[in-house]
Amino acid sequence: MSNAISLNGRLAARWARRAVDRLRKERTEIDELNVFPVPDGDTGTNMYHTLRAAYLAVEELTGPVTLPHVVAALAAGAGRGARGNSGLILAVALQGVADALDGVTVATADAMATALETASDRARAAVARPVDGTMLTVLDAMATEARERADGGADLLEVIAAVRERSRSALRETTGQLTVLREAEVVDAGSTGIVELFDLLYATVTGRTPQDSMLAEVARAPKIIHEATADELEIVAILAETPRDSLADELDRLGGTSIVINAAKVHVHVADETTAATVIDRLGEYGLARLDMEDLRMHEEEGETKLIALVKGTGLLMHTALNGATALTPEVGDLFETMSELIAAEDRAVIVIPSSTSALKSLTGLGAHVVRSRNVATLLSALAVYDPFAPAGEIFADMTEAAAGTRAGTIYSADQLASDPPTGMLPVVHEDGGESAGAGQGVAPDAGAGTAVAAHPAQFYRVFIEGKAKTQSTELRTLVEKLADRLLGAGGELLTVVHGPDCGPEVLDHLRDWIQKSHETVHFQDIDAKDPGVLVIMGVE
Repeated sequence: MSNAISLNGRLAARWARRAVDRLRKERTEIDELNVFPVPDGDTGTNMYHTLRAAYLAVEELTGPVTLPHVVAALAAGAGRGARGNSGLILAVALQGVADALDGVTVATADAMATALETASDRARAAVARPVDGTMLTVLDAMATEARERADGGADLLEVIAAVRERSRSALRETTGQLTVLREAEVVDAGSTGIVELFDLLYATVTGRTPQDSMLAEVARAPKIIHEATADELEIVAILAETPRDSLADELDRLGGTSIVINAAKVHVHVADETTAATVIDRLGEYGLARLDMEDLRMHEEEGETKLIALVKGTGLLMHTALNGATALTPEVGDLFETMSELIAAEDRAVIVIPSSTSALKSLTGLGAHVVRSRNVATLLSALAVYDPFAPAGEIFADMTEAAAGTRAGTIYSADQLASDPPTGMLPVVHEDGGESAGAGQGVAPDAGAGTAVAAHPAQFYRVFIEGKAKTQSTELRTLVEKLADRLLGAGGELLTVVHGPDCGPEVLDHLRDWIQKSHETVHFQDIDAKDPGVLVIMGVE
């Protein structure tokens, strides 16, 4: 075969574009093969979205586009947009290819072999419990074939052709390597995606028309009915800090399965919400920049809209993610840049809902619908009416109306007022009609009774309703009751209380009992934000 055939940046970009197009068309068929690690029917969809994010990064390249530039962009984009177990493994493999081809302007047979070896090694290292009969096995087989051919003197095209054939045979072998595949009489779904991608590489480099895909062969296998599994929830998190090597073992001990870790990105399945909360709290020790969750028992098609929520605290991150949002911590990284990347990666309408007016101001200029949510309470009201399958304009209007119609109040401790006072704090209006200076101008809170506040600042609390100071007390139980009563004064069916670690269970128990006695028709719900910056936030709708 001719040595004139090569792989450069232009051909790599063309391959990526064609690969996105093929996975878009074939993702449903790949989904139908998905029985491992859980039969949730989304492997093809996850790989498609991951590769689409990778190609979007290539489209942003300017100037001379070399092979290292293209593969580095592919890896970076895939890392940002990786979805699910299969998507994250694909992203890890692409990063291995990018690292191996750094500085390689035109790929050689040896460079191709090294790239596949690095991709295979990185992918296996990222999985906590590697299993044969998966993407890892097929990548191993492809890397071994490439190295043997390159060391034997084969040229680049001969290596690619041989690896292509080996990938197909390795895919067929997966059925007998994994019990669940053998029982279902199918090949591995993620491996099918890998084989399809390499088949396109062969066609792109040679300029030939792709032959029949592997799906033409596996389509004769029985269709898989995706049933409930012991793993109910999928967690995909991006951490603010790169975790220690021991994190995979720790998540395994906490009850996690299907664990894949790539630098600061973590994928894990859990059996229930209790285990999920434990795992997310553990991840929160590294700082959570982003959290996505999916109920594996549900197999709905992708909706017309994508929701992004800006919240703090592992409790609120989990709550919003479980309700269909991609949850972001606004203080981690460059929020505008992160949001721009997320929005660009979507091929549907995006709705953003912040949990503070300060976050709201930072979102100006984004190509998305931004709900004017004032605080956590109004965010939760808007979240409650979110329907991903409703037309974007309609659901945006519903969410905006829900946020605007929620009456909200906040209780701050003296420590909070001293360290981070609310913007534009107004003078406190006491129950007797008197006023004291607000903390917004750097003046210490005044309880109006000598030095009580100075002597016991941790026991001093102040209520704000829609940003205006209303009352204060040294008794938190008294204040939660007064705040709830004021908010419910104009009516309401639901009282939501968001609380942090400094609001003890006795306070919540007192409020719950009081609501049952004084407002018996009002439904009460409390959410633990697990955010030390929150004491009590209430919303009535």
